[in-house]
Amino acid sequence: MPLATERVGRFGEYLTAAILSQVSDTVTIVPHNASADIIFEHNLKLYKCQVKTQSQIEEHRGNWRFDMRKGQRVKHRKYKDNEIDVFAFVSITHRNVVFSKPLDQAQLTINDEHMKNNDAIKNIKDILEDFS
Repeated sequence: MPLATERVGRFGEYLTAAILSQVSDTVTIVPHNASADIIFEHNLKLYKCQVKTQSQIEEHRGNWRFDMRKGQRVKHRKYKDNEIDVFAFVSITHRNVVFSKPLDQAQLTINDEHMKNNDAIKNIKDILEDFS
């Protein structure tokens, strides 16, 4: 993986971890060979978070497109059931995160206004409340 791509990914992981640290006392960034990027605790339960980071918007559409599959270097790109609990979609431009439960689709498109104005703390709290 090129250095610039690694930096983009790390930025997303660190930003996501910082946001998660506001709702959890235990947040750990996992080594790159694991299926999840971050493990965090909430109400005595551990959750696995996969971070997807984009540095640029789709100019011709005005939306952010995220691939919800594993990297291109693996044979089976789809995540298995219960492999990931939460996805974090990160825009470097807006320095913001949109959290989502796993969806049964390969890509997710997020409107630029939503990406820019999303309240990431409320967003993750709502998702965690759904798990309770």
